[in-house]
Amino acid sequence: MMLDEARIARERLMCAEAAKLNVVEARELANKKYELRELVKVVKSLAERREWLQQGGVPLSRAPDVDKAKQLCDKILVRFIESPKNDTLVRNRGWINLLDALKAFKIEEETQQKQDWKEYFACKLFGGVPPEQRKQTLTLSLPVNKSAFERYEHMYRLVSQYKSAVPNSKEQLINVQTWSEQLAEINSEFVENDDVPVAVRAFFSATATTHGASLELLTEEVITWLRANNMLNNYAVRAR
Repeated sequence: MMLDEARIARERLMCAEAAKLNVVEARELANKKYELRELVKVVKSLAERREWLQQGGVPLSRAPDVDKAKQLCDKILVRFIESPKNDTLVRNRGWINLLDALKAFKIEEETQQKQDWKEYFACKLFGGVPPEQRKQTLTLSLPVNKSAFERYEHMYRLVSQYKSAVPNSKEQLINVQTWSEQLAEINSEFVENDDVPVAVRAFFSATATTHGASLELLTEEVITWLRANNMLNNYAVRAR
């Protein structure tokens, strides 16, 4: 009787131990599944981004070699099908080597896409110069410049955020290309200081003050320039 109870107890203990091992095994496999899935998700995202960047006209260097990762994956898969256990994955550093290969590919592809994008941005897109620098060559009291500069500031902020950052979607790529074209158009609207006579700059500077410009500043040269630029009707004479 006691032997039977001892045998039953031993069998139950072995079952419990086996169940515990199964739980540990399942947890280990689940962790590896999650780890691999996250890496594959990033690699897939990079592959998709490569495709729509090229479709959008961005020249990209040749993609990194993925043969090593594929061979490791195939080898591990064959072994795991034969023996679906965690030990099969970690044997001979197979799992670690696979993850290292995928991580190396991810880093190389990310770096390459970023370098190619920065070159495309510098060569093909108009990024402008910082607004503070741009306004040094402008007379902002000139109405056309004041209006254009406000739009320039806004568009420059939109475009400049992608100077070093690769767009994360096809829509973002289209946006930055469109914004770059608009920024270039705005930049072409500016009347540079070199194009504005000294007398005209003095007149505009005075009009920007609280007292306004005196009649002495409204010389024949200023009137001629305002008329030539269709701006004469923008001003009127008022008594102080």
